[in-house]
Amino acid sequence: MSEDKAVLTSHRPYLIRAIFEWTLDNNLTPQLVVNADMNGVDVPEAFIEDGQIVLNISPQAVS
Repeated sequence: MSEDKAVLTSHRPYLIRAIFEWTLDNNLTPQLVVNADMNGVDVPEAFIEDGQIVLNISPQAVS
């Protein structure tokens, strides 16, 4: 058996995409919760609650 290790791509995008598609398949609204207190985050302050903002990322909301 070879000592060489295969370089694999990250599995995270695949898991996120799977959860996104699962929410749509089940007629749920896919959402992201963003930490609005992080440096560089620019969101409408009126929608920030407890340092977070919830974004609707359904296809209807972003198209």
